[in-house]
Amino acid sequence: MNKELRIKKLKEIIDQDNPYMTGIRIRYKGGVGEFKAYKIPLDFLIYNKYNGRIGSVVKSFEKQNRSLNPEDVEDSRIIEKYLFDSKKGRNESTLKNLVENGQQQYGIVTNDGVIIDGNRRASLLNKIYRERKRWPDHNLDNCQYFIAVILPETPEQKEIMKLETTYQMGADEKLDYNPIEKYLKCKDLRSVGYEESEIADMMSETESTIKEWLEIMELMDSYLEYLEYEGIYTRLERREGQFVDLNGYLKAYEKRTTKVEWGIDDSDIADLKAVSFDYIRAQYEGKEFRSIAKPSKKDSIFCDEDIWKTFLDNHSESMESINEESPDKLYKDNPDEDLSTLLEARDDSWTKKASGLLKGNINKSVRKLDDKKDANKPLELLKKAKDALEAINSDALDQSNMYLVKEISTIAWNFKKIIEKK
Repeated sequence: MNKELRIKKLKEIIDQDNPYMTGIRIRYKGGVGEFKAYKIPLDFLIYNKYNGRIGSVVKSFEKQNRSLNPEDVEDSRIIEKYLFDSKKGRNESTLKNLVENGQQQYGIVTNDGVIIDGNRRASLLNKIYRERKRWPDHNLDNCQYFIAVILPETPEQKEIMKLETTYQMGADEKLDYNPIEKYLKCKDLRSVGYEESEIADMMSETESTIKEWLEIMELMDSYLEYLEYEGIYTRLERREGQFVDLNGYLKAYEKRTTKVEWGIDDSDIADLKAVSFDYIRAQYEGKEFRSIAKPSKKDSIFCDEDIWKTFLDNHSESMESINEESPDKLYKDNPDEDLSTLLEARDDSWTKKASGLLKGNINKSVRKLDDKKDANKPLELLKKAKDALEAINSDALDQSNMYLVKEISTIAWNFKKIIEKK
């Protein structure tokens, strides 16, 4: 159904003045108004494709294929699938509830039928009615309808974005969203001209939080650009925590507010960022990831010049040894495949090749840091050295090891002389 016909049909519903609910108070155009909710045939409505729940997957699809048109049946089904897949467990539960109890919570639509609040529920009602034979013991006629407030006009896209954010991501339900969506939503709102303070109001957050989210989104975009994955936001999934940490670290180094005792410059920070991106790609997290860049002289590889430069050299050499096809070639060779799926397979393949190299380099560097911390605790280091020497398989020794054995012997002899003098 096209826009003009949807406007006509919704106006007829309003003119009949037979509301399903009355006295509904919602925020609209800077104030709080009182509205009525109506029982609307779902055929009169279309999804908001940039719904905050599925923004990342929709943008990833459109980057690879084409713009989705919610008026088109095929594209509408694609949007429905994304909405369902966004939280399968939660949606299965809501599906069961809708079958047994019907729609309990009203939605909000524009006067031309764009669903602003309630895309997920509307998609489930559509699914239930199409598959109604699955529930032969239930009368599901009501699932042809969506109960919603009809706004009095057709807002511009910028206003629709504001309304959708206010009613969805500004509510408690935002906790149910993919973590990446909030960063992308901030970026989208900023791109159409909203100020950080306005976005904060829409999302019920502080202005400083929105500023930080925009910084993190910029870092995420840099990561995608680094991997030649621009616009494929699905490749950010399960990596939010690393970007949050890295953003804080980079800001501290850029402002030179850390206690780094060597003369870092912008190129050093750029190297740190690139190395961190490789570890994010391999999905390193927690203590291991923080040990690379955390602003701490005792616990950070980057804060120790000698350890960092050795670590960086080893990292660069290791990464150069890994061969992989470019994303462009991968897509040209597999034009019918989903790009997100191809890139996920590419990352998995790269991680398998890089995992041992990344882990070995970081473990070796962390041990060096630990040894420096224990430099004034000789007993602990001597025990470590003794354990390491005892672990060697003597049958595997040959002439190539002689030089190191002599060096170790000399060091041990010198320690013995120092102790005797004391």
